Amino acid sequence: MPHHDHLSAPAARARPAADPHAEPAPVPRAAARRPQAFTDSREMVALAVQLANAPPGNTPAEAAVTVGWPRLREVATPADLPLLHQAGRQLREVFAHAGARRDREAVHVLNRLLARHRLRPAIAGTGPADRHLHVAAPGATPAAEHVAAAVWALAVFLCEQGIDRFKTCTEPGCGIVFLDETTNRRRRFCSPRCATRAHVRAHRSRRRTVTR
Repeated sequence: MPHHDHLSAPAARARPAADPHAEPAPVPRAAARRPQAFTDSREMVALAVQLANAPPGNTPAEAAVTVGWPRLREVATPADLPLLHQAGRQLREVFAHAGARRDREAVHVLNRLLARHRLRPAIAGTGPADRHLHVAAPGATPAAEHVAAAVWALAVFLCEQGIDRFKTCTEPGCGIVFLDETTNRRRRFCSPRCATRAHVRAHRSRRRTVTR
């Protein structure tokens, strides 16, 4: 199936975020050096979730690694650290408000992020083969372009899919946020690992109750 190069592709096709406990797959350096062209809304939605889950790093490399987005290791600079930290913190706020059913507050935070990044969508490329969409304002750093595109894609996802898909893992001590893309919207855990832990704990609890 041909790939349609537009950032606002229907978010229903957005793929689930990768297992947050897994190691990020390496990205070829040649790909990381390409101009920052954001044509895949699914990829940018995944980046938004990873930004929200990333603990603050003390260096650009640490911040990029904790985000789990290898391309950031190639483009992030010390000047980008405040941007990455603030974006991650505010994106996490969106999930926190959503989980508490504070829809208006969640939308307000996303709107603040959209305003902060001064999005100016523009189609670039010399022809059909390389046509793509940039969303950041001209002059933005590559790292800022990543963040701007992630914010844009998550805002589109919220509008198209609903805020009830924004979840926080219910496994005690986890706290990973994710987008629930199941049909019934009843997913509770960020990964099979957390689901297994909860099921094993519940099974042991039932066995103790029976043997008393």
